[in-house]
Amino acid sequence: MPMTDLRGDNVETNDYNKKESLTTKQRLLQSNRTVIAASSAAVTSVLAGFPFDSVKTRMQTHYYPSMMSCVRTTFAEEGARGFFRGMIPPLITVSIIKSVSFSVYESTKQALLKSKQGFTKDTELSEITKISFLSGGVSGAFIALLSCPLELVKIQRQLEQILLKNSQQQMTNVQASSWYAVKQIVKKKGLFGLWSGLTCHSARDALGTSIYFAGYETMKRTLSTRVDGPLTHFMSGGFCGILSWLFVFPVDAIKTNLQKDIMMTKPRYHGFIDCAISLVKMNGLKGLYRGLNVTLIRAFPIHSLNFLVYEQVLKSIPPSQ
Repeated sequence: MPMTDLRGDNVETNDYNKKESLTTKQRLLQSNRTVIAASSAAVTSVLAGFPFDSVKTRMQTHYYPSMMSCVRTTFAEEGARGFFRGMIPPLITVSIIKSVSFSVYESTKQALLKSKQGFTKDTELSEITKISFLSGGVSGAFIALLSCPLELVKIQRQLEQILLKNSQQQMTNVQASSWYAVKQIVKKKGLFGLWSGLTCHSARDALGTSIYFAGYETMKRTLSTRVDGPLTHFMSGGFCGILSWLFVFPVDAIKTNLQKDIMMTKPRYHGFIDCAISLVKMNGLKGLYRGLNVTLIRAFPIHSLNFLVYEQVLKSIPPSQ
């Protein structure tokens, strides 16, 4: 005979409904665990790293004697707000982009492995490096289509005060908003102007993401043979962040200058090669690495946090059986 509680409800039925409801929630979480983990990591990364990214962009496109000179000048002219100019769109959209990036990476990796389990203890280190490099490249090339317009707008916002000062316009003539920046780009360059610099952007993201994921997976396997856990994820994330930026920074510097140039009345550069040659002539090879110091300072903690949060959220949501 079924048991009833004091209100006369069927206890077994209530327990079954609770279990069924819990199972539905679990299934929802399990089917979106990569998206949830990547989104959590993305928001953490943007909040922690955006001021460093803003300084990097300024140093790549304008001359400052040192990183601290850039920081002091920015603070003196724009206040603390200057370091966070243009942050809202990335904060909103980066979770979507990073979710897609990790999802494409994981899907490609599983397709290459022909297994839903991912890398196992039996997978050779060379195989891990090769598969994660290829999967990262696919992810990076795909994501560039989504991230190029967002990064273009972000760069225009980060530099708007400097460009305004250089053009000697009145401060009241500028509407400080990302939507205004979008409208100005579309007005001057058309809708596809939002994808200005896409070729260079795609090259940077494909190469950088390949090295990024390959570096992480390789380092994680190497460290996990001695100690496994949050510290492994933290150290591996920092390592892959620094490694990828060391390789792609010159491409990023050229891309940033090309994207800065698109709204100028008289563009300075006529393509990737012309921009690269001009930067080298102006400042030597080191001109392609201006801002690298602040990027590397930023890279380790930001990417460490990125993978630490990602792995911990994945761990808290067990995969479906």
